[in-house]
Amino acid sequence: MYRGLASPAGFVLAALAAGAACGRSRGVSDEQLGDLVLDRKGPEAPIDVERAAKEPAELGRALARSHGAVIAALGPHRVDLAMTNRVIEDRKQVSALDDQTLIEVGADGAFHTLYTSSADYGSETLFVGGKLYLRPRYQRWHERAPEEPEEPAAIRDQAFGGIAAAWDLLAPGAELIDRGALQRAGRAGRKIEVRRAAAPAAAPPERLVQRKWRETRSIDELSGEVVLDAEKGVPLAVKLTGVIGFTRDGKRRTMKLGLEAAITKIGTPAEIAAPAPSDVVATPERMREVDDRDFLLRNIAPPIRRNPDGTAATPQPQLAAPPAAAPAKPGKPAPDQPKSDKPVPAGQGAQ
Repeated sequence: MYRGLASPAGFVLAALAAGAACGRSRGVSDEQLGDLVLDRKGPEAPIDVERAAKEPAELGRALARSHGAVIAALGPHRVDLAMTNRVIEDRKQVSALDDQTLIEVGADGAFHTLYTSSADYGSETLFVGGKLYLRPRYQRWHERAPEEPEEPAAIRDQAFGGIAAAWDLLAPGAELIDRGALQRAGRAGRKIEVRRAAAPAAAPPERLVQRKWRETRSIDELSGEVVLDAEKGVPLAVKLTGVIGFTRDGKRRTMKLGLEAAITKIGTPAEIAAPAPSDVVATPERMREVDDRDFLLRNIAPPIRRNPDGTAATPQPQLAAPPAAAPAKPGKPAPDQPKSDKPVPAGQGAQ
């Protein structure tokens, strides 16, 4: 439990992006189900910064890199990410949300994430000394070990994911202009101007029903800039603003989207310390849904739960206790008792 408390800058954008539904039916191959079943982790080709300064697809690949890739490229650092979202229908604003995400990277894999929003919710995560400390906004800390070795990195990547999510929505309308070299946060960078193309590309098809609304979107306005690290191809700064038209539930709406992110304090580990024991409350034991899921999907989908060394843990589903025997009615023997009045020899039971 408490997994995902370190939410990314998710606001309305994440809700509109919609989650994936998974299932398996007879006659559907694992290849057709894609990443829902198959683990497709493989080596990632280096980012070509020259191409990324000119081609939206290569720039998108750079902006979609995980936070783990950024740490591998830059070492310890700090990320500040702010997002704004306004949805307008019939000239009236129907939703608004601003949120901020902070990621601080310390030594030995330690990190701190903090997510807050104008809706007055948020979350905070610490990973230090091999332990996760998680809390909802305004609450106290819960301490536990990671459920699997990859969980801390997944929490960090989730917090960093707002950059990729915003670019994914705006990319069909993007045109890039190479603005050359510059220095950013003590690193050699490449500045790329982003603007709306004269002839925006059509939105790509979506496989999931929940995301079909994205096929109707138009990029009506787009501007901004991206600074990539000239050597490693990871983003050092991103600023994007855009206006997206889309149809959902038969109504045409407008989304005004803004993103501003910056990486600073490169090479300087943040001081990450566990909370004081008085600020930590007892965490209830994890429910067994993960083990039950792995047990039911064994040999069908990769297991979620793993041992500390990364190998798959043997699922141990919770078995229901057998129902208690019904009390015997007067004058009749209980169902599990011999009907004879004769004693049963030792070592034998009712047959």
